[in-house]
Formats: sequence, C-alpha cells, structure tokens
Amino acid sequence: MEVFLRNLPPDTTDRGLQKQLQHCMECLSITDYLAEKQRGKTIGHLTFLREADGKRFLQHHGEEVLPSSHFAQPLCQGFSNNRPATRHPPSRARLRIMGKYVFAKLSNRKPDKLTLKTIKHEASQRGHAEAPAEHVRPLHAAELSCGYHAFIDGKLIFVAEWIAHELCVVKFAKRCLFMELTQQKVKLRIALQSIIELIWWQDGSAAVTLSVAPTFLDTSTNDEIDSLIAALALGFAQPSNQRRPSQHQRLEAIDEDHAKISRFCMVYYFKVPNAITRHVNTDFQNEISRMRHRDIIPMTRYHLGFRYASSPCFSDALVSLRNQLANYNSDGSLPFGLLFLLQALVANSYLPPATVSALAQELAKRFTRTKKAETGRDPISVDAFKKLFDWIDYPSPLERRYMVRSKVAKETQDRALIFRAMVTPTRVLLLGPELEPMNRVLRKFSDHSYFIRAQFCDEDGQDLFYNAKISLDTVYQRFKSVLTNGIQVAGRVYKLLAWLSAPFLHGNDFVFPDQIITGLGDFSQLYSPARRAARIGQAFSDTPWAVDLDEHHIQVQQIPDVERNGRVFSDGVGIISLGALEAVHSVLPKSKGTPTCLQIRFAGAKGMLAVDPSLKGNQICIRPSMVKFKSTDMQLEICDVASKPIPMVLNRQLIKILEDMGAPRNWFLELQSREVSRLCGITSSVYNTASFVKIQSIGESIQLHKFLRQTEAMGVDYRRDRFLRGAIEAILLRELRLLKHKARIPVKHGMTLFGIMDETGYLEEGEVYVTYDRGDRHAEPPGPCKVIVTRSPALHPGDVQLAYNNIPPDDHPLCQRRNCVVFSRLGARDLPSQLSGGDLDGDVFHIIWDSEVVDTVQTFEPASYARVSPLELDRPVESADMAAFFVDFMKTDHLGVIATRHMILADQKECGTLDQNCIKLAELHSSAVDFSKSGRPVELTHLPRSDKWRPDFLARGPQITIHERSEIEMNSSIACQDEEDDEDSEEGPRHRFYASEKILGELYRSVDEQRIWATDIKMVIAAEGLSFWDQMQTALIERVHAIGPVNYEEAIHGAMINGAEHPHQPLRELEVFVGFIMNKSGVQTTRQRDRSVKLKEEFERITTNIMREMRHPTPVSDSVSNGKTGGELGALELCLACLYEGCRKEQREMRPSQRSSAEDIESFKVVAAASLMRELAIKEREMFGQAYAFGVGGSVGVGGRTGGKIDASGVDLDARSEVMAQNGIEQLNGSRNITL
Repeated sequence: MEVFLRNLPPDTTDRGLQKQLQHCMECLSITDYLAEKQRGKTIGHLTFLREADGKRFLQHHGEEVLPSSHFAQPLCQGFSNNRPATRHPPSRARLRIMGKYVFAKLSNRKPDKLTLKTIKHEASQRGHAEAPAEHVRPLHAAELSCGYHAFIDGKLIFVAEWIAHELCVVKFAKRCLFMELTQQKVKLRIALQSIIELIWWQDGSAAVTLSVAPTFLDTSTNDEIDSLIAALALGFAQPSNQRRPSQHQRLEAIDEDHAKISRFCMVYYFKVPNAITRHVNTDFQNEISRMRHRDIIPMTRYHLGFRYASSPCFSDALVSLRNQLANYNSDGSLPFGLLFLLQALVANSYLPPATVSALAQELAKRFTRTKKAETGRDPISVDAFKKLFDWIDYPSPLERRYMVRSKVAKETQDRALIFRAMVTPTRVLLLGPELEPMNRVLRKFSDHSYFIRAQFCDEDGQDLFYNAKISLDTVYQRFKSVLTNGIQVAGRVYKLLAWLSAPFLHGNDFVFPDQIITGLGDFSQLYSPARRAARIGQAFSDTPWAVDLDEHHIQVQQIPDVERNGRVFSDGVGIISLGALEAVHSVLPKSKGTPTCLQIRFAGAKGMLAVDPSLKGNQICIRPSMVKFKSTDMQLEICDVASKPIPMVLNRQLIKILEDMGAPRNWFLELQSREVSRLCGITSSVYNTASFVKIQSIGESIQLHKFLRQTEAMGVDYRRDRFLRGAIEAILLRELRLLKHKARIPVKHGMTLFGIMDETGYLEEGEVYVTYDRGDRHAEPPGPCKVIVTRSPALHPGDVQLAYNNIPPDDHPLCQRRNCVVFSRLGARDLPSQLSGGDLDGDVFHIIWDSEVVDTVQTFEPASYARVSPLELDRPVESADMAAFFVDFMKTDHLGVIATRHMILADQKECGTLDQNCIKLAELHSSAVDFSKSGRPVELTHLPRSDKWRPDFLARGPQITIHERSEIEMNSSIACQDEEDDEDSEEGPRHRFYASEKILGELYRSVDEQRIWATDIKMVIAAEGLSFWDQMQTALIERVHAIGPVNYEEAIHGAMINGAEHPHQPLRELEVFVGFIMNKSGVQTTRQRDRSVKLKEEFERITTNIMREMRHPTPVSDSVSNGKTGGELGALELCLACLYEGCRKEQREMRPSQRSSAEDIESFKVVAAASLMRELAIKEREMFGQAYAFGVGGSVGVGGRTGGKIDASGVDLDARSEVMAQNGIEQLNGSRNITL
C-alpha cells in the first residue's frame, strides 16, 4: 500500500523523513515500510509492505477531509483550503513533522513492485543488521589547530603551525570524525580507521594523529539551498527542472595558510570549553566515554602540552630544506637516493623540516670525512637509511623509538629499483625505491633514479570515485598541475614522460624527457593525445624478459594480414620459428617451461607470436596490424607467456547472459554447490589443506604444501599455530567471498586461454582448436564437440557464441601449439571480434564444453560497433596535451558505473540483457573501453536511468578484521551503510536492496558466508599442552640426531609497507604470506588485485633468496681459508639455528603510536622449518634410501585422508580478463599510474 504525503519540509530526504516517522511508527507497531522523499521537494510517499499497516497509519495520521463550508472562516494552521479546481479537497492535517503540518492520504498509484521487494528483503535481513546507531552529541570547539607532536624536555607537546579561532563543530559518527568550521564553511572528514591515536584530557582538549590527510569539503554551497528555500517561500523560485543539486567542492586545504603545512602536518587539535564538574559528565566526557566503549580508535588519556610554532615557521624551514638538499645534489655531497629519502621524511610527515635539515648536515659531514679517508665505502647505504621509515614511531605519551635496519633488496636482470610518488588531493608522498619489472626505457638507461612512477589516487591510496554530492574539479586541476609542472625532489624536477623523468647525463649528453620519447620511435604522425599517450605507454609495458635479436641472429620480416569483408582475422598475431623460440626459452625462468605462444613488444609492434614449424632458421614474422608506430629498437621484449592454462571461472556478467541464452538454473547451482562443498572440506584433513594450498599457488617457494604434509607425518597439528591457521583461513575466506559476492564459480569442463590464429587454414569457419597441458590439476581437453566461447567483459548477449572444437591429426603443425585456443582464418567474420570486440594481441578467451549447458543455450547476433575515430588536434601533440588527457581519463573513467548499471537493469528488466537499455549500455561500455585510445569519453547523462533499488547480490558483506596476532574476525552483522549521519556523510548514495529473483540472486543467497565461516572455515583449537613450535622443534631435533645472519624479517616488513595502498597503513603479515590484499568489506578492488600480483611475486622472491641462504650458505672468509665451504651438515645446522631463533622470539604488545616493525614478523619460523624439512629429506634419502613418510596416521581434522581428496578444479581467474587489459592501456595501469 502506498501513501501520498504533501507539505513536507523541503530540506529533508527520505532517510531524514524515515527518522522523523520512527516514533509514530513504533507506537503503531509498524516496522516494514519505506519512505521516499527528494531534497528540495515538499511531497513524498510511504510504501507499506502490508496493507493493514498502511490503513492503520492513515487511521491515526491521515488527513481529515472537511466540507467546503468549513472554510468560510479565516484559515488556521494545519488546514488546507484547496479550491475545487485543485486535486486536493479541503482537509485538516493530523501529522506534524519538523514543525510543519503534513497531509497524508492514500496514493492514487499502485505500490511499485521493486519497492515492495526492497521492504520485504530489508525485513528478512533485520535480524542480521547492525545494532541501532547510538545517539551522537555534536561538540562545539572554540578553535581548531593543525600541527605536529614533539618531545620537549621529556614531555609530549602539540606544536600548532596553523590555527582557526572560530566555532568548530566536532562529531564522532559511525565511521568518520567530522569537523566543520562554521565561519569558513569547510568540513573535514576523517575516516576513523586513519586515526593512529586520540589523546584527550578532561579539560575538553583532544588531538588526533592521522595516517592520511583528511578530506576537505567546501560546504558553502548549502547557502544556495537556503536561498532557493527562501525564494520558494516568497513565490518566485526557479522551476524545479532548472535547479542543480547541491555539490560540495573538494578542497586541497582549509585556506591558503593551511595549504602551506596541511600536506606535512597530520595532527589536529581542538578544545571544547566545558566546566569540570564532579557529579555530571559534560558532552565531551560522554562522547569520549562512548568512543572508548566502541573501541574503534586507540585513545590515550594524557595532559598534552600546547605550544605555538616558533620562528622560523614550518613553511620557511621547508623552503630552506629544499634549497639545502638541492645544493647537496648539485655538489655531490650526498647520493641522490639519500636526498630523496631525506625529503620523503618531511613529505610523508615523519619528521619536521628543521630536524631533517640537521640530519642532512650530519650525513654530509660523515660523507665528507669518508671521502677524505678514501675508504671507498659510503658511511650509510640508501637501503639502510630507507628502513628508518619503518622504525620511526608516531610521537606518543607511551613510547619513543628510532632504529635503523640493513639492506633487503637489490636490482636483478628482470627488476629495477624505482622511486615512487603518490599524488593525492592534498599531498605528494615520496616512496621507495621499490622493485619494479623491467621495461624498454629502464633497459636503455642504467641510472634508474631519474625515473619515478607516479600514482594518482585518494588520500587512502584508493581510486577517486564519482560522487554526485562532491565536485572534484579542484582535485583534478591539482593533478593536472603536477603532471604539467612536475615533482621537485632535491633539485631535480621530474616531468611527464609516461612515467615521470628528470633530465640526466647519459654518456656526454644531457637527456630530457622529450629526447627519451624521440628515441623510442616516431610519434610525429599521431595528432591524438590519447593515441600518442597509448603508443608511448607501450614502451613502458612491464617486460620482465628480453632477447637481443642481433646477438641471436634472429631476422624480422613483415607478412600481410589476413583480411576479408573489412575484418582483420590476424589482428595482433604473428609467428615465430622454432629456432627463434629456443632463444626466447633461454632467457625465461625454468618455472615458465617451454611455451609456444608469447605476448611481446618489439620496436613499435605489440601482440602475440605463435610458433610455426614451417618457418626455417631464426625468424620472427610481424603483421601490419601489430605495428603501432615506427621504431628501430632491436630487442624482443616478453610481457607474458602461455606457460600453463588458466582455470575457467564464471562471473556475474557471463552468468546473466547464459541465463538469458537458456542455460538451466540447476547447472549454475550444482557448480556452486560443488565448490561450496569443496571449500567446506578443505580443513577436514591436512591432505585436503595441502592440496588446496598447492592449487592456489600459495608459498610455492617454500613448498608450503609439503611442509603441511610433513607436520602431519610427524604427528604435529599445524592448526595449533595461530599464524598458519590464520593463513589457511584467509585463503579460504577470499575464495568464499569471491564465490558469493562475485559469483566466481569454477567450471571443471572449462578453461581460459590465449587466442591465436590458424595459419594453416585447417579450421573451417566457426571452428576452434582448444589445446593445453593438463598436468595433474585439470580435466582432459575437449574432444570433437560444440563449445561455448566468450571473453570478459561480456555485456552484450551476442558476446557469447558457440563453436565446434576440431581436433587436428597428431602430425599436424597445430599440434605443436599448447595452452591456447586457435581460431579459424576462414569465414565472413572472425570469431574473436564477435566476442565483445576481441582481437588476438594478447586477449584471453573462456571456453566451456560442459554438454549440460552447451546443448541447451541459444546464441544471439553479435554486436557490431562502428570504429570510433580518435579525437585529434590540428597541430602536433605536446606534453601538456597528454597531461590534460590523463586528467580527463581520470575524470571520465565510468567503466564501473556502466557495468553496475547494466547489472541492475539486466536484473530488473523482463528481457534481461536483451532489453534495449542493456543493449545501449553494452555499446556505451565498449566506447568507454576505447576512450583510452580514442579520447572520446562517455557522458553519464547518456546512460539509461535505473531504479534506485538494487538487487541484493550487489550488497556489501559482513566486515572482517585482521588483528595484530593474525586472528581473522568476521562481524556477525551485515555491513550496512551509515544511518546515523543522514545529511553529514558525503560517502555517496545510500543504496537499498531487494531480493533478486534471477539466478544471480539465488546464487548469492545460496552461500551463507557467516555460517560457513563459523562452522567450516574458522578453526577453534584448544590451547592445552605444548605449542605447535615446541612440538616441531622436538620432532625435528630427533630427525637431525638420527643423521648426525638472515634478513627475512626486514624484507617481509618492507613488503608489508611497499604493498600497501598507503605507506602509513601497512598490510598485515598474513596478507604478504598468502599473497593477496584482503578487502575488509567485500572483494578486492582493481587496484588491490594489481598490487596483490606484485605482492605474491615479492614474497616468492624473498623466500626463495632466504631459503637459498639457509640451505646453501655463502662461505665466509675464514671458512674458505680453512678449506671449508659450508656443506650439507652446515646447512642443517643453519636451518635448525634459524628455527630456534624464530621460535624463541616473543611477540611484543603493540601500542597505538607504534608503527609495525620487523620485530613482529611471525612467519620466519615457518620458512626455517620448511627449509630444514627439505634438507632433512635429502639427507634421509642418502642415508636410509627414503625420506620421512608422508600422510601416515593422524585423526580426523589433523591427519590421514579421511576428508577425501579435494576437487582440483577451481582457481581464481586473473583480474585482467574482466576489465581493460585486452585494450593496450599500458600507460595508465589501472587508470591512475603514470611514469615521470
């Protein structure tokens, strides 16, 4: 039932209206209803799930219709005297909201079906929702200051560098701390998770130390609303269709003076005037008590000193420091790496400039003395000094600590140490150096300190997201200024290249960014900033391996494309001979095997090379479709190789299209049920756990799966160790959340493979050949049969097609290609272009041959979008044009918005993805993907409108928390959005959800993640008896008796910081160990997925090096002179000593102000034990003929195989297949990473 309301307060919203009605609804015992009201309007609607509730509401609060004669007398407040010509008869209001009489009556329209479904869904979730919000008391501070903490005469003091003497309203909301200056009309939004510590005293003073800068919002636009409301009262308001919704402007700082120090000073101090009483708590004390009870932020009671900044002020000291560092750089007093880190100490808010200046002077003196002494060694290395960042704690009343550590990383043939800059709306953070994959430019120039990778993001390291309530124009203008003017570090100015680059001396010549670009190739014919940026970025693609063609006598020739009907069947693919392929194999690591398909960069060409046995000698054949610009570079660079197949998993977009094609619902549900059962059985036995760890490629370098099996064989339960238990729980939780929130369902009879073309003409039109190495993990490749072929992202119903898998004879050349899907070169239109506009330059394709679904689906006509010409200038492209394009890309990158709108409409429309609005969104999505090369953005106004209700499968899941001691906690309540902040929160729209009746909704509700987590994943082990590591040491010592300085912690802690989205919020060790970043409220973001790939590689690199040092220790000088080289017994002793060291270290209790450090690393003992087991296995085979037996004995849940062998069919698909990796946007790297 729907009720119509009029004469509502115009400045309230639906959430505000629902709050105002809460009391009267409770009195009427009405719980299931929903209010709809737009800001600025005086009408609204109430929808009741049950008609009886609506009637009861109208019975008590509905308007009372009166006869016209009643209004012969003067009007009274609360009465409506509508003339007969109007639609509302004379009536009396019986409902009052915010001082206004509101008229309520039965609506003349039927309740919206989606609205009713939303109310019903919310009613079903009410028992799982978060507890009602507590009452929040706004605090009225007399002033607000910004500065830093310092210790003076042993006492912690707040030093104020900026102060605003005006009323400041402070509010501790559910997830944010808000501070609003009433005169300047600027609001600060501080995420509670960014508060390192809150220091308070009962006199009303408080200081918050932040890890990231606040969000600054100009709230003066609210005055426009007040003017409109006043105009409405006077009767001359503008028509509603001419009004624009209020937007808060995102600011760089509060004012000009604040801007001078806001990017460096991360402590905000306020004081609430209040009388101290003995019997009655003040509002300040009540709020402090409430926040302490919530236990969300660290809080310390301490009488903090206050001091105004002395001369020279912070900004003057900063200018002086910059000049000092520039002089040191020009006269060579200090290495540039140290100068970079010295400036970073200030830029990243570790130390004030005066302190860093004194430190720089001392370092310069030491380097001068060392040069005079001619020792040939620097007094301190860049790597050692970098560790100072990890050990400078936040100043706190509790503890101070400053320490330095040693070198942990060095450049390799495929990786370079690169500095990084993190550009946010308020700051430029200087980070690194960090190991980055090699690319063409880094190979050309050996001094990599002249290049910086710049990341443009929000304060917390995440992408800037579109929000209708907030204007980001000021932020983007700042980003453009940084790209145009560059970043200044110790006298060097890094300017836009594709990364950022500073001028440097190479040989006898100075090299400038423009000259680097000229040396890459000829871009003079490219008049499109977007196209030029894409082509230059091609040279910055990650290419870990390279082959010098001249050195290996490899010839390159160009062959024609296969074209027909205006289509290029060979778009992006060439061929390579067996001889040339052997040269490529010689530079690849052994783990990559001997692949026959390569994704490459060569000169100005990009794409795939597939082996062709008919080519003689050492040859590479490139096609015109691969060449993007002219270049004379003669190195073949390898981006990726088809070394193994990628297991196939479904995703939400593909599932919806398959449903519309007629795929049976039971097929999806059975696949999901099988995967849920598999995940639930992982912890039932060590065999299952070890097999799962191996499939997920976790801890490969330390052979974690073998380590787990050996613990079982020794009768030791790995689950008794908190860290190992947490690691397994984290991996399972990730898979469970992907299954529920992304519908990433493994398909046993499916695979994801690189696509190439049949050069021989064996395959007919509509045929493919699927080939891959099965190994011991995958199902047999399909035989001759029909298969489903598609690629991601798939939005158009024609993006999924059927083909016939034709198996060539054993002696056919096609049989020499592996781990790929081969497409036919015949027919009217190539198949890849039918699959969401795919080509063969590195795209991966999904293949399904499960007859249960293949035989039931009906295909639709594929899309055919006209090629969009790039937006070109009438003059050569300049660096400023590319900078403007990068900023435009950030502003108009709406791929996520379009894809989400498509999912919503496909669920709500009866025709699903066949609905015309969905067809239009699919086309707009294709245009948005091409924007990076065309420069033509998609405007949000062109998107079809959707209902404000969303299907439940788009809702967020329960919040998870990773505690310091590797314990993972899942909240029992659903992570709903703030209800308490109403008008205060600026975090975007508040979504409400309904239970979807389509297959995605059923799949979503079929996975009860809280129940599965509690009963099947979360492992609760009694703490009685010896600990896991005590038992391990005893067992390993017995094995050693039967036979007769490591930097691991520093390296892992460095990975925790370098892999984090923000350096002041490092990852947990558990995330580094398992190789992925946990999203606390759902599945990973694109940026988190990209960083997880690097994180996993870094962990494998660290553990491989550490285990090599343990098992094959480097001989020391004394040992060498005595003829000792550290044999196998020495390796055993070292591994055992490392295990002892790892087990005896006790974890310290962390305090709020302390940064995490290498002291807290737990996993070293796991690596040491794994190394010792491998050495023992070798020695035992030598002495006894066999190694220690695996998998004998044990009880259920600890040993044996009673849980059964796991189904090795599902692994998460690489994230690149979902969004834009198929479109050559190397220079943007997720739309935000740029090299200078």
